[in-house]
Amino acid sequence: MRRAINTAVRLFAESFAPPGPVVEVGSLYLPGYEKLCDLRGYFPGRDYLGCDIRRGLGVDRLEDACALSFADESVGTVLLCELLEHLPQPQRAIEEARRVLRPDGLLAVSVPFALRLHGLPRDYWRFTASGVSVLLSSFPARTIFSVGPRLKPAFVFGVAAKAHSAEFSTARARFEARVGERFAQSRIRGYTSILKERGKDFFGGLLGRAELGVAFLEDQSSQGDGHGKLGQH
Repeated sequence: MRRAINTAVRLFAESFAPPGPVVEVGSLYLPGYEKLCDLRGYFPGRDYLGCDIRRGLGVDRLEDACALSFADESVGTVLLCELLEHLPQPQRAIEEARRVLRPDGLLAVSVPFALRLHGLPRDYWRFTASGVSVLLSSFPARTIFSVGPRLKPAFVFGVAAKAHSAEFSTARARFEARVGERFAQSRIRGYTSILKERGKDFFGGLLGRAELGVAFLEDQSSQGDGHGKLGQH
């Protein structure tokens, strides 16, 4: 897990105060990334279950993301961080998350775009912000952004609510403002780790040739056309 994704989850938790229980699917801590992978501290006072198909550090319960054993509408928050690219049917995992979420439930998703192959042989997909919008189209309220060079972002992060609410709209505005502010403040430090594997992009950024930042997808699905536009922060 990248530091920037860990930061995005923290801002999600602080902005939305997600309800419990919190279920993280794909929670296995990879060697050397234990601290970055540990998201539990961002959800104090809520039951937290780390789930994965393999046993190991960070895993409380064995679960298949595409066939969760949780009852319908029994979970407050689902986290799917850097998991969907490893699933042959990522939409199925989204459907399962929606099924187990309570009516006031929230889903947070992070997926890579510009990232080397990893977890072979089970590395199937890369996602744009528009692609994540399609994956989350069954959720009536959402916010989606990408981080990194505008034309080759490092990853995409999305938050979706199972139902429209004034509370979500307020929290979404707070979240988007904090995301824009946080990544603007840490532009060089935050993006160095993202771009170091792509030296051409990094030096292009230093020379002003690559537009670094946070791009929010302004979803227009409520108007029925399913398209969006990018807003750069």
